[in-house]
Amino acid sequence: MRCRVTEPMRRAWIALLLAWLLPAAAAQAQDWRISPKESARLAQALDGPAGARLKPVDRRILQATLALHGGDYARVATLLADKTLDADPLANVLRAEAHRRLALDALQRAGHYARHAAPLEGGLSRLDLTPDLAEADARLRAFAEELDRALGEPVDVLALGHDVASVVLVDKDRARLFVFVPDGKGGLKLADSEYASTGARPGDKRRRGDMRTPDGVYRFVAVRAEPRLAPRYGPLVFPIDYPNDLDRLHGKDGDGIWLHGYAENVCRRPPRDTNGCVALPNDRLLVMRRYIKPRASWMIVGESLRFNDAAARQALADSVRAAIQSWLRDWQSLDTEAYLSHYHPAFRSGRYNLARWKRYKRRVNARKRYIRVSIDDLTILHDPNRWPEGEVVVAEFRQSYDSDNYRDVTRKRLYLARGGASEPWRILIETSEPAR
Repeated sequence: MRCRVTEPMRRAWIALLLAWLLPAAAAQAQDWRISPKESARLAQALDGPAGARLKPVDRRILQATLALHGGDYARVATLLADKTLDADPLANVLRAEAHRRLALDALQRAGHYARHAAPLEGGLSRLDLTPDLAEADARLRAFAEELDRALGEPVDVLALGHDVASVVLVDKDRARLFVFVPDGKGGLKLADSEYASTGARPGDKRRRGDMRTPDGVYRFVAVRAEPRLAPRYGPLVFPIDYPNDLDRLHGKDGDGIWLHGYAENVCRRPPRDTNGCVALPNDRLLVMRRYIKPRASWMIVGESLRFNDAAARQALADSVRAAIQSWLRDWQSLDTEAYLSHYHPAFRSGRYNLARWKRYKRRVNARKRYIRVSIDDLTILHDPNRWPEGEVVVAEFRQSYDSDNYRDVTRKRLYLARGGASEPWRILIETSEPAR
């Protein structure tokens, strides 16, 4: 597939021209390195079976990125000399950076003989193409992590109910999307991982149009394949439930946050490039349909997500389970004040704040002779982001309620918060809907 010259490539050449014409306006290039030992290990892997499993163009890109890190700029030019790469914007940015560094080396060797090129040399030395090489580095990092099989299970997925098909984790720092599915033995397995682009501006989404991807725990609510969307968003879109109850509690607005594809004839996007959605290459987006099931798949979004820390994961899960069991015991005990002690000062449930909730529950419980509550299909997901109330987890489960004058079965979601690891979890938000 041929793809048009998109913004990353255009910015690279505009920056090169500006660096020559306006050298004072260009920023000092960042020095990004990889250790010689790690570079040799990755180079060997790319030449071996692990590299052979990649698409040929992706293999060339990673080999060229390694060569650039190692200072072998001539090798970058050689690796990317194939004319089939002429339409690839990332390959062209790598070429531009390699030629920039080769030009600087040549001018420095020319010394005083090239004195008339001093303005050009100054501009070239200050030119920074680092942002346009971010995709190459993100892909190289992903290759290294997959080579090591070092990720392990995510710390933020604490328990999955039987109705959960998958959990998608989006790491904005890694520019990576991970798909985990139940392994049938009570654990998780990594089903897929993909390069992903997120919002053009860093940080958490707060307002409509702020170009940020929201941080938090969300559920996929639909899958849509509409011809009118395809030219801009690719073959499928997977909307999520942003803004959710936690977002609304904190005054966040906007909507229309999707996992989607690339526009027609676009084959590359930088890591920070969307209006706030998460974007995958179209061929990889189609693979997601295997795993993402509306209302049965979740998405966790954050920065520098933690993996392979079984002790931390278990401690978190145990603390949340204990908090939920304590809440259930106090609810069934008809000790209304003990039950209400499990709620956060900032609690909300629909039209209820904490004061109104207390009045409501005291009135209801005063008429009860007994209450029995049981839960099953418990899902617990930890939010990797810090909220004003502190640390937050989402717990969702099927709840069976029985008393002397009322009974029902509902699907309940709790957002629990605590200020620190030594403090108790308290219910910040409680919502219910009829069980499906």
